[in-house]
Amino acid sequence: MTAELQPWQTLAARELLDCRPWLRVSAERVRLPNGHEIDAFYHIDMPDWAQIFAVTADGRVPLIEHWKQGARALSLELPAGYLDDGESAEAAARRELREETGVEAADWRYLGRFFMDGNRGCGASHIFLARGARVVGAPQREDSEIMAQHWLTLAEVRAAWRGGRMGNIATIAAVGLALTALEGDDAPD
Repeated sequence: MTAELQPWQTLAARELLDCRPWLRVSAERVRLPNGHEIDAFYHIDMPDWAQIFAVTADGRVPLIEHWKQGARALSLELPAGYLDDGESAEAAARRELREETGVEAADWRYLGRFFMDGNRGCGASHIFLARGARVVGAPQREDSEIMAQHWLTLAEVRAAWRGGRMGNIATIAAVGLALTALEGDDAPD
């Protein structure tokens, strides 16, 4: 790492808002590697979450559609949810897939952990590809989870992904990674 690309130093932090476990906002005084200081660099601390691209043996993918109050819009998304304290990303992914869709899967592949906003924080998404998905029961959603469930073919998922039907950047990224992984798995050696 060159001198310019070293981590910033946090010289002080002042908590502005504490709504744990969902949100914490602080103002940090930071020093950059070149000596420049920023008096109020805002950091948003949010929990990590898991997103699941599940696919059945016949190539169908469960998606959920629900109202997103922050965006003030309906959103077509992958099943997803926050990691509970001490819970592994895969355990959260398995739990959220079952709770939101009533689906379990036989084969799980971790596609990685990705941050949403490198400037502010805002948690990170753990993305999973789950193959061999099958319905094992009814969804077990929380009272705040008012969702419509859709089953799309892989071709329909790709069309929704490319055509702007998905507005959540985390979903768009996860779908792209999963489709790429599936294509790689099907590619000849």
